[in-house]
Amino acid sequence: MQLAPASLPHPAMTVPDNPDYSRTVYNVAPARLEGQGRRLPVLVVLRGNQVGRRYLLNENVLVLGRRADRSQLVVAGDALISSQHCRFERAAGADQWRVVDLQSTNGTVVGVDRVTTRMLQDGDRLLIGETVMKFTFHDELEEEFHRQVDHLMNVDDLTGLPVQRVFQAKLHDALLAARRHGDPMTVFMMDMDGLKKINDAFGHLVGAASIATVGKRLGALIARAGGMASRFGGDEFSAFVPRADRALTQELGEAMRRAVADEPILACDITVAPTISIGFAVHPDDGVNVEQLTRAADEALYRAKAAGRNCVRA
Repeated sequence: MQLAPASLPHPAMTVPDNPDYSRTVYNVAPARLEGQGRRLPVLVVLRGNQVGRRYLLNENVLVLGRRADRSQLVVAGDALISSQHCRFERAAGADQWRVVDLQSTNGTVVGVDRVTTRMLQDGDRLLIGETVMKFTFHDELEEEFHRQVDHLMNVDDLTGLPVQRVFQAKLHDALLAARRHGDPMTVFMMDMDGLKKINDAFGHLVGAASIATVGKRLGALIARAGGMASRFGGDEFSAFVPRADRALTQELGEAMRRAVADEPILACDITVAPTISIGFAVHPDDGVNVEQLTRAADEALYRAKAAGRNCVRA
């Protein structure tokens, strides 16, 4: 059920019991926030393609921009934001912050004023590119509330995998990086075999438990390979793995197939034995954007089903 560490594109790692797929962006690990005191400075996205995202200002100086290799606070997908757009600095007081424009192409606006540098007040609104953010402070109770909301919004309650919205955003980011560096990248589409028979014979509670177990097995293998898996819908799953070439992809696909087929599932005191059909596509040979790769992986999935199911096809 496990790939050998030497065959993975990244070193094997432990998959956390409760992975964080929230829209809160930390520049350092959340555990280090404890030293910041009760009031946590935060930028909340009110408008833009990252709406709802929160950027915690948990370092004394943080650069915001469009590119992850040049900024700590990354706002992806807004073409009007410069690669290094502006800088947020802690001033002398514990709760005093300023924003400094870094000669950005389209400027940094606080309220209605385009600024080069400005001290920020709680509640100030900033226009950065086409993205509107509010600068504010969250106390410990508000922080815990947002963490719980993040989990409800972004984690599939059946499998514990990220929901498709989160998955698609991460897939776009990973593909941009692959294109920038000329790396291969794999997209998987997967479909459980025999779920209807399980539902008909034993009921939907057993079927749902089977989906949950399969999702956890697939997610663990994909995470060890440095990628991300998600429930696409019903008993279908999707996944991507950066820097995975065709040979490694085939090996990983077989490992996932065996993880489902070789270990029956005990659900509600009933043992069931579903299998899974897997299709994959590899960037750039099978496509150069998300739509092309997903379509190619989906077509490969249909070939796996036509070949008798419980197999992996490209």
